[in-house]
Amino acid sequence: MNNFKIGLGLLLSLATVAGCVDQDFFVRQNVTYDKYERDSVSCATRATQQVPTNTQVGWAPYVGVYSTDVNAALRAKNLEICMRDKGYQKVKIPFCQGERLKAATAASKSPQIRSKRMKINKTSCWLNRPDGSAFLYSEDA
Repeated sequence: MNNFKIGLGLLLSLATVAGCVDQDFFVRQNVTYDKYERDSVSCATRATQQVPTNTQVGWAPYVGVYSTDVNAALRAKNLEICMRDKGYQKVKIPFCQGERLKAATAASKSPQIRSKRMKINKTSCWLNRPDGSAFLYSEDA
């Protein structure tokens, strides 16, 4: 059985990828990986230009000194609107487990074919690559 595989190098402005939990991803059925990458980089660049980082430093009991980007939420919303304007929707995808985790891990090590088309379905799951990027995996239906 052929497995459909597509990797997504998520940008840090989207979210910090945490292991073993469902994550939100921007997806669009039948878009190529190359087109996805171009769209996501374009939207992230646009969002960063429109809403630059604004780091504030503060202090709180039990925490001490901390810093936060007070524009992060607005920048993320700009990114989301841009991706929706390009036809993507935000979808929650589960972390790969069991046999799917084994198959996804093997698939994530294969060379990327940028002309491959995204097909998200009920078998779709994600895993974290060693470089910190997410890899979306779907079995062919």
